[in-house]
Amino acid sequence: MKKLIGKHALTAVVALTMIFGFNLLINAGIVRAAETEAAQLNANTSMMENLAALKGKSVTVYLISGQTITGIVNDVKGNLLHLVKISQKEFYDALVAIDRISAIEAKVR
Repeated sequence: MKKLIGKHALTAVVALTMIFGFNLLINAGIVRAAETEAAQLNANTSMMENLAALKGKSVTVYLISGQTITGIVNDVKGNLLHLVKISQKEFYDALVAIDRISAIEAKVR
């Protein structure tokens, strides 16, 4: 009787492991597909509208002063761009005046 219960328990553990592992693979594929979704830049819209369309994407902004800042677009409100996860600066965010931006660069393909 104990051998029978042990075999069923082992079968159940293997089955559950396979189900959860398969579920993780499917979810990872969905996340990867969402991350690779291409961003679009549009010359017919304003800098603010382009930045708003890139929300959640990594961008490099070139300022009039010549400085560059790379981070993920968190929010665009008023005349301000909020970047998070600033490149090469752990635990830093940036708030940038949009009228001080001369160019933006984003991965689109």
